[in-house]
Amino acid sequence: METWLPPLEIARLLLMRRIPWPPPRDCDFWRYRLLGAIVPDFDDLLTKETAFPFSPKHPILPLHVRPALLAGVAIIDRAGPPMLKMLQGHMMGENKNRFVMATDHLVAPALEWGPPQQFQLI
Repeated sequence: METWLPPLEIARLLLMRRIPWPPPRDCDFWRYRLLGAIVPDFDDLLTKETAFPFSPKHPILPLHVRPALLAGVAIIDRAGPPMLKMLQGHMMGENKNRFVMATDHLVAPALEWGPPQQFQLI
C-alpha cells in the first residue's frame, strides 16, 4: 500500500524532541517527544524510564514503546500533510527549525489536501 510519506520517515519525525507548554518543572526535556502530542500517555510512559535509549546510534526501541509509535504513524498517515503543519506548533527552538526543514516540502503542497477535518486532528 502506498502512502504519501514512508512510515519510517513518519516514525523518525515523531521521535523528535519537543518542549511541552507549559514547560515541566522537572527539566527532563529529553523525555518529551513529538509523539506525546498525538498519543498523550506517551510522555507519561517515558517518565517511568530512567533513560530513553533511542538515538541514531541506538535505533531499536523498547517493546513497550512500539505500540504508541505505530499508533502515531497511523494517525499521521491518515491525516496527511495538514497534521504536520499542526505539529509544528508543538515544537520550539532548534527542534522546531529542524522539524520545519524536514517537513516544509510536505506542508507547502498541503493546501491541495484542504484544511484538516476534526477527526483527523486527534
